[in-house]
Amino acid sequence: MEIVSIDKDGNVVVKMSAREAKEVRDDLGGIAFTLVTPSGDKLHSLLEWATPQRRTR
Repeated sequence: MEIVSIDKDGNVVVKMSAREAKEVRDDLGGIAFTLVTPSGDKLHSLLEWATPQRRTR
């Protein structure tokens, strides 16, 4: 997993493998919903989409 870029507005682009995405998703999923921020919940939802079978290129 690595940071690819950070733009002048503070947006961060991260590159991670599907395995890493699954691990982060599972970690976030193990936290009680009431303790997860809206940003954490959104990241969890985005990572649910990331599987080795789904490719964007």
